[in-house]
Amino acid sequence: MKERFINSSLELINKYQECDHLKTVKLKYGLEGLYNFVIKFIIVFTIAIILKTLPETLLFLLFYAGIRTFSFGFHANSSLGCWISTLIIYNLIPLIIHNLAIPKYVGYITGIISILTFSLFAPADTPKRPLIKKEMRQKCKLTSISIILIYLIIYYFSTNNLINNAIVYALIIQNILINPITYKITKTKFNNYKYYHSKN
Repeated sequence: MKERFINSSLELINKYQECDHLKTVKLKYGLEGLYNFVIKFIIVFTIAIILKTLPETLLFLLFYAGIRTFSFGFHANSSLGCWISTLIIYNLIPLIIHNLAIPKYVGYITGIISILTFSLFAPADTPKRPLIKKEMRQKCKLTSISIILIYLIIYYFSTNNLINNAIVYALIIQNILINPITYKITKTKFNNYKYYHSKN
């Protein structure tokens, strides 16, 4: 089904725009990513509806996407690993949010640890997406820390347990995914921009 979607999309694009081999390869890669995203989106939200954790899933997705967009972090190296991590992060974590409230002081401790961790390790790139430009890395680091501070302000004033839990769990997960120990355990290179420069 995925191949059918990609091929039919490429045929449609070629009707209106002639593509060389390199552009076709790039389009195919992009279409494959789009297909995988849509399928995961459907499955994640279907499971959330079945588990009755749709509000928790939406809140967690909001806060997690906000911090991960600029701090990046570990990605699974295989399709199976990606599916497992996706289901754990977007379905298991919201289920925990639904059933396990976090004491307020734990949230503040998590926020402080996050500021320290992100100051040291964010943004954490991957071998496929090395963050080569120093200016970009600095911008992402400062933006990530700013987002954490915004989350802590929301956390301080919020009396909604779901919002508070979503913030804390989002920070905990992202702390794990940008940590060099996670990269070492999974045998993935950390600070890949350094490796990139060393090759050139």
